[in-house]
Amino acid sequence: MSEESAPAASRDRPVEEARASILMVEDNADVRLMGATLLEDAGFEVHQAADADEAMAMVMEGLGFDLLFTDIVMPGAMDGLALAAEVRRLQPGVPVLLTTGWGDRADHRGGLDLIGKPYRAPELTQRIHALLDGAERST
Repeated sequence: MSEESAPAASRDRPVEEARASILMVEDNADVRLMGATLLEDAGFEVHQAADADEAMAMVMEGLGFDLLFTDIVMPGAMDGLALAAEVRRLQPGVPVLLTTGWGDRADHRGGLDLIGKPYRAPELTQRIHALLDGAERST
């Protein structure tokens, strides 16, 4: 694996310090804090954004991350599906995990992985590890 295709968490850090980095996008502050805490407790580095516009600004500023974890339904110019499409266009190898509390949105996820709300720590971390492991094998 070349340095350019290496996951963001492994670039510029010794292997023993490498942690997968997640860009978490959630408009509900309480849900965002809870999710970020679950992920940090599981050993992930978490970058938080309150909406897709803020997340895209972070991406355009050069934020490196290994996985996008985003709510589907959010206020602003983009929803989570549009955000996922744009991130995948800019960074094709980055896996995406969508989340929603709206069951009817699950049918419109564009073939992306989805975890429903409320999610629990073991299921969330297992899904993220599976996506990261799949992305690592495909590079």
